[in-house]
Amino acid sequence: MSTVQFVETFLRKVASPGLVPAPAPSAEHWQSLFTLYIIAAVVVAGTVFGLFFYFLIRYRRRPGTPDPTDAPRVGVMAERGNPALAAILTALLVALFFGLTLNTFALNAYLQNPPNDPNALYIDVFGFQWGWRFVYPNGHESIGQMRVPVQNLTCGPTVTGCWSGTVILNITSLDVFHSFGIPDFKIKRDAIPGRINQAWFVSDQIGTYSIRCYELCGTGHAQMTADLLVIGSTSFNTWYVGG
Repeated sequence: MSTVQFVETFLRKVASPGLVPAPAPSAEHWQSLFTLYIIAAVVVAGTVFGLFFYFLIRYRRRPGTPDPTDAPRVGVMAERGNPALAAILTALLVALFFGLTLNTFALNAYLQNPPNDPNALYIDVFGFQWGWRFVYPNGHESIGQMRVPVQNLTCGPTVTGCWSGTVILNITSLDVFHSFGIPDFKIKRDAIPGRINQAWFVSDQIGTYSIRCYELCGTGHAQMTADLLVIGSTSFNTWYVGG
C-alpha cells in the first residue's frame, strides 16, 4: 500500500464520512492533491517539532555549565551555522513547494478544461436570487433540480446516440454574482452576469447530491440550493425525451 493510499484509508476510518468523498473522478483527483498536502505538512511539521524538542533537551542550560564559544553576545555577531546544510534544506523546501504548485496547477487545468466528448451533455446554468435554473439542449427547463446520467463506459467517442456521463455546464447569472458549487464533486465556478464560465464533471455513482451557492448574494443566500440527481442512462434518456 502506498503512502497516499494509507493516509486516505486512515482518513476514511477516523474522520467524518464527508471528508473523503469520491463519487466522481474530479473528487478523486482533488482528494489525491489534498492528501499530498497533508503528507507534506505532516512530514515538515514532524521534522521541525522533532528537531525543536531534540535541541531543547540536548542544548538546555545546565547549572554551572559555561556558555558555548559561539553563543551570541551583545555587540558581537559570531559566525555560526552550516552553510551547506542550509543550502540543502532550502533546496528541499523549494522542491517540495514547487512540486505542490505543479500538482495544483495540473488539478486546476483538469477541472477547468472540459474534455472533447461528442456524447457529453451540455446544460446551461442560470443563477438568480435565490435559486438555480437549468436549461437542457432540447429546451427542457427545471428550477432547483438538475438530472444527469451516470457514467457509461460503453459509450465511447465512436458510438453515437448515447450519453457518456460527461456533463458540461455553461454557468452565468441573471442578476448579481453567485458561485455554483457541487461540494461532493469538488466543483465550483463563479456565476457572473454577462459572462459564461464552464465547469464539467463525470459521476460514476448514482445518487442525489447537493448544489449550493458559495458567494454571498443577498438575504436568501443560505437557501440558494438545488439537488443534483445522477440516474442511469436509460432512465435519463426516458426523462429527457419525455420532458
